[in-house]
Amino acid sequence: MSELKQRITMKAIIKPTIFFLLIGYFVKYLWSSFDAIFLELLETSIWLVLIVIFLGIIYQLVEGKMVQTIIKVTEKPFRSWEGMMASCYAAFYRVVTFGAGTWLAEINFYHRKKLTISEGVGVAVFRFMLFKTAACVLAIFFLITEWYLFSTEIVLVVIICIFINLLINGIILLAALSMPLQILFVILCDRWIKKVKWRAKVDQVNLQINALRQMTSDLMRKKKLLFEMIFWGIVKALIWFIIPYICLKADHPEFNLFISLALISFVTVISGVIPTPGGVGSFEISYMIFFSPYVGKVDAASSLLLYRFATFILPFIIGGAYTFISRKKTEKD
Repeated sequence: MSELKQRITMKAIIKPTIFFLLIGYFVKYLWSSFDAIFLELLETSIWLVLIVIFLGIIYQLVEGKMVQTIIKVTEKPFRSWEGMMASCYAAFYRVVTFGAGTWLAEINFYHRKKLTISEGVGVAVFRFMLFKTAACVLAIFFLITEWYLFSTEIVLVVIICIFINLLINGIILLAALSMPLQILFVILCDRWIKKVKWRAKVDQVNLQINALRQMTSDLMRKKKLLFEMIFWGIVKALIWFIIPYICLKADHPEFNLFISLALISFVTVISGVIPTPGGVGSFEISYMIFFSPYVGKVDAASSLLLYRFATFILPFIIGGAYTFISRKKTEKD
C-alpha cells in the first residue's frame, strides 16, 4: 500500500474512532439523567421551539449574504438565497457522508452556479475561515472583558485553542498566497510523478491553485469587501451563539447573556481543534463541560439539543428538501 493510501486509510479510521469515543463518553455522562432531560424537553414551550427555528433560519439567511459577499470578488452573478442553499446543501451531505463529502458538495454547488472549481474551492475555504475567525474574535473579546469570571485553566485552554484556530487560518492563507509553496509543489510532482495520466491531473491542480491564489489575492486587496465579510461572519456567529441564552434564561434568570455568549464562543474554538466530522462529539462534550456548572446537567443537555437542532438538523432538513426538489427538476428536464 502506498504512503498516500495509508494516510487516507488512517484518516478514515481516526476521525470516526474519535467521534464514537466522544459520543460514547457523552452518552455515559448523561445516562443517569436521560429521563429528566426527556421530561425537560417535553415541557419546552412551543414558542421557544419556534424562536430557535427562527434563529436557525435567520442564521442561514445571513450565511447566504456572507457567501454572496465572498463571490462578489469573482464578479459573477450570485444571489444570497443561493448562498443559503449552498450552506444547507453542504450540511445535508455532511450528515449523509459522515462529514467526508461536505466540501465536495459545496464546491459542486458553486460549480453548478457557473463558478469554476478553483473559485468554488476559494469560496468554501473562505467560508470555513470566516467562521473560525468570527468565533476567535468573539472568544478574544469575552476573554478580555470577562476573564475574571473563569479559572486560569479555562483561560489558558481557550487561548491555546484560539491560537491553533488562527494558525490553521494562517496556514491556509499562506498556502493560497505563497508562490514558493506552489513552486515546491511543482518541483516535487516533477520529480516523483511520471505517469502521463497523473501528470495531467497535477497540471490541472496547478491551474486551480493559480486561480485560487488570484481570487485570494484580489479579495485581500479589496479591504471594504473583506471587512464586510468579517462583519457578516460575526453577525451569523452571534445569531447561533444567542440560542443557549434564549433556551436557559427562563429557568435561570441569573444566567448572564455575556457569560452565555462567552461560554459558547469558548466551546466553539475548543471543539474546532478536535478532528471529528462536523464537530459532532467534541462540541457536545465541550458544551456540557462549560455549561453544566452554571445551569446543571439536565438544563445544559436540553439546551444543547435545541441548539444542535437549529445548527445541525434544521440545515440538514432544508438541504435535503433542496436536494430532492433539484433532482426532481433535473429528471423532468
